Amino acid sequence: MIGAERLRRAGTTGFPALIVILGTACLLSVIGIPSSVAAQGVDGTVDETPTSASIPDTYTPSPTPAVSMATQNPLGNESPKPGERADVQPTPESKVDDLEPGKPPPPADRAATSEPTSSPIAVKTADTAAQAIAGYPVLLGHSVQGRAIRGVELGDGPRWFAVIGGIHQGNEANSTVLAHLLLDYFRNNPAEIPAGVGLAFLPDVNPDGAVAGTRENANGVDLNRNWEVGWRPDSYGPSGLVPGGGGTRPFSEPETRALARYLVDRPFVAAIFFHSKGGLVVPGPGSGSAELASAITQAAQYTYLRGWTAYPLSGQASKYLVKQGIHVAIVELSTHTDPDFTRNLQGLRAALAWARELPEPSGFQPVADSEFSDACARLLGTYRARLASPLCPW
Repeated sequence: MIGAERLRRAGTTGFPALIVILGTACLLSVIGIPSSVAAQGVDGTVDETPTSASIPDTYTPSPTPAVSMATQNPLGNESPKPGERADVQPTPESKVDDLEPGKPPPPADRAATSEPTSSPIAVKTADTAAQAIAGYPVLLGHSVQGRAIRGVELGDGPRWFAVIGGIHQGNEANSTVLAHLLLDYFRNNPAEIPAGVGLAFLPDVNPDGAVAGTRENANGVDLNRNWEVGWRPDSYGPSGLVPGGGGTRPFSEPETRALARYLVDRPFVAAIFFHSKGGLVVPGPGSGSAELASAITQAAQYTYLRGWTAYPLSGQASKYLVKQGIHVAIVELSTHTDPDFTRNLQGLRAALAWARELPEPSGFQPVADSEFSDACARLLGTYRARLASPLCPW
């Protein structure tokens, strides 16, 4: 086969060459050889210069796929445990669970800054006004099954006041609903928080019970019977005696240790625990708790009950916290379903006005693991925690 290039190199020129080229093209067409092959030179190269027919009139780039970014709920329950660098201030992409639990910064450290600090539980932003409305996410610790125990702080204290729901779940889950409703209200109305008072909302301190729909935690322990004051291994509740309801020892449950450490380390001046049902307000021990409960009772129009007599109580949070200098009121909602929001909003307003007049807290010492071990050691008949440490692992 003779190609056009070879004819040119052989010296074929002029009109005879044109005749030869046309004849060759006709011959190729008859025998079915593609013109692209005929266009190859002797070295096998192909002229790839695009023609106008090969270029589209317009070019439309392929669309960039939309990226869906999940927003973090600071009160969500499912989350991993803190990593090794738990003391690093989170970035916008990090999770609240990356913070070290139970180590709040002093109020003076809450100034806005864009630089990472070792502040363990407050998420800081340059816009302090917006952050004050949204609140500071708090990680107290994790439950038996590894769920985060979260809260939100509003205001700057130094008189810190805790609003606690869900220490009992199951048919008392409306206490968690109420705490969320109150949190939303004060987020939208931060001016109603008195100067000098900080509010911490802890809607669900028993997240495993919330998921399972049970009063107790995943170990079957009543978290309001697991505190060191007046503790018993068996406890009582609305259904009667609960064997093992107090846990294996005081503070055996991670939920109670996390809550105790958080409330005492701040320190807090007062706390409300929401339960159901009864339409009652019951004070913790002491005159300060009685004053707090009285203020809530009058504003919320509940019944004031000087002490609980329906069944024996042991290992209560209220008695332990009062021993630490924190005033406590227990509010029993009217039913197991209605959160009684309006009544308890009035009650919380009265409680905050009462707390505003309290002296600033001072002289508190952080709750260390040794204190929990000491409680266990006393249970075992020795006041030397190190001797009991093999039986009291925290």
